[in-house]
Amino acid sequence: MPDDTAMVYCGRNGFTIITGCSHAGICNLTEYTKEVCGDNRIEGIIGGFHLLEMNSQTDYTVDYLKSLRPRLLFPCHYSYFHARAALQNVMPVKDVCVGDVLEIE
Repeated sequence: MPDDTAMVYCGRNGFTIITGCSHAGICNLTEYTKEVCGDNRIEGIIGGFHLLEMNSQTDYTVDYLKSLRPRLLFPCHYSYFHARAALQNVMPVKDVCVGDVLEIE
């Protein structure tokens, strides 16, 4: 999508995806990362997940992210409260705020 932005940090334990709004969907962005980088190791995902309501897309996304088992998961903007709660039920979800410093190896 023309207004989607994301970048990927390649660390020694895998990739960390840092995304904007994820209008294309966080699952699609993650799959594209794996394709472009030629590696399936997703260490973390930070940014907007574009989960605005509880529906079948959100359920799929929760299952998809659970299957990846990322060590770091920071759903930010465009991540509806109930979607964040659904994610928290199956894996550790972390908060990040403006001014926080994250160290990714």
